[in-house]
Amino acid sequence: MLQIKNYKRLLLILLCIYPVFSLEIFYNNYATLIQIVFIAIFLLWTFFINKESRKSIKYLIIYTIFLLIYGIFHHLNALDFHSLVPENFNYNYLDEILYLVKMSIPVFFIYLMYYSNLEKEDYRKVIKSWIIIIGGSIIITNILGISLSSYNNEVIKGSIFSWFSNNYIYNELASKGFFMYANQIACLLVVLIPLASYFFFKDKLNILYVAIIMLAALMLGTRVSNLGSIMVLIASILAYMFLSFLKKEKLQWKKLGLCGIIIIVYASLLPFSPTFSRYEVYDYLMPKSIKGLVASTADTYISDIEYIKNHYEEKLINENFILHSYPYEYDPEFWLDILNEPINKRADYRYLEISMVKRVVEINDNKKDIWLGITNDRIQNIFNIERDYVLQYYAFGILGCILFLGMYAGLWVLSIIKMIKNFNYFQVLITASITLFLLIAYLTGNIFSQIAIFIPLLFLSSITFIK
Repeated sequence: MLQIKNYKRLLLILLCIYPVFSLEIFYNNYATLIQIVFIAIFLLWTFFINKESRKSIKYLIIYTIFLLIYGIFHHLNALDFHSLVPENFNYNYLDEILYLVKMSIPVFFIYLMYYSNLEKEDYRKVIKSWIIIIGGSIIITNILGISLSSYNNEVIKGSIFSWFSNNYIYNELASKGFFMYANQIACLLVVLIPLASYFFFKDKLNILYVAIIMLAALMLGTRVSNLGSIMVLIASILAYMFLSFLKKEKLQWKKLGLCGIIIIVYASLLPFSPTFSRYEVYDYLMPKSIKGLVASTADTYISDIEYIKNHYEEKLINENFILHSYPYEYDPEFWLDILNEPINKRADYRYLEISMVKRVVEINDNKKDIWLGITNDRIQNIFNIERDYVLQYYAFGILGCILFLGMYAGLWVLSIIKMIKNFNYFQVLITASITLFLLIAYLTGNIFSQIAIFIPLLFLSSITFIK
């Protein structure tokens, strides 16, 4: 009995502080290895103290065997690769193996959570800890003016009090605290909102925690955090009201009033937020780029390469893409097509990321890439695709997506089944959180590929296991 209590206590401590691994200083291979070791220790501990978990270990063994078989064929396919760029984007099989191990962790973690027998109270404690660590640190560092910008790693030029002065642009105001990626933290905050709403209306969670999430999301300054958070909060409130009416339960008007105040304050601040400042920058760049396009059509150049070299800047092509990721001198035909694309595509980083990788796959012309992928290592050496599902498809192929992403789909389906069987506020918001998790992963990317963020999100999703 004492062993079980110690196991649960230590597991909760690890989960409560887990967002710390999302800090910039912990984004390295050593920190990733530490997280994998922690999960492995708790998994082995689970086998030791929970006899029921041993009965299902065969499924982990089967999964591991499939993983090994896939890894072998994935590597062999990676060796049969050619491109127009010398060195073929420097595939490193050791880096790829480590990445495959990391991508397989979710299956083992969900297995661990299934047999951990955590209760609602445990999830509430963890959620409160995360709000304090994530939201609190973003708010404090923003007010003190020491936060890193959400769009680069430079210190912000102004705090929330500078939003009303019009002296700064969006990337000088949007703040992510000391976390590595703003889009990952935005995803976690938005996914927290439905569960925080449940614990606020149905359990013991102070309205202050909801307010911290919303203010931190506003300070992050990404579209997902700014617009997504307010829409999700409103949807969570409406779901509470609808289900209370459906089940003839008394509405908690005082709590609804407090939420209403948060929404009003949020809506009042939103027009001054970094997100709206970002739109103003885009409005400025768009006419300028169109003017450049018209002026350049009259020019003539001896070669395509010279034309690209002299015009990529005015066409707003990011120099990292055209000079380093996929150098134009090796494939001028591709970049000429890009330069002739509409401005909304040329200036869209995600569109260019996908286009470059898609072109590399097209040049390689290997039908097995559809099933086995061209490896994540090569894609990262080109440029990271900030679209989950798309990244995994090109990196691992259909078989790899099934192995690494199938479990996420399984969690979503399980939550829907449980919601249909037990249609209440709790189950509706669990399903909403998992759905948001999967949707935001596509919109922002870098979710499934980072252990420091997919473990917290999987933990929230595992709340569906509560009986």
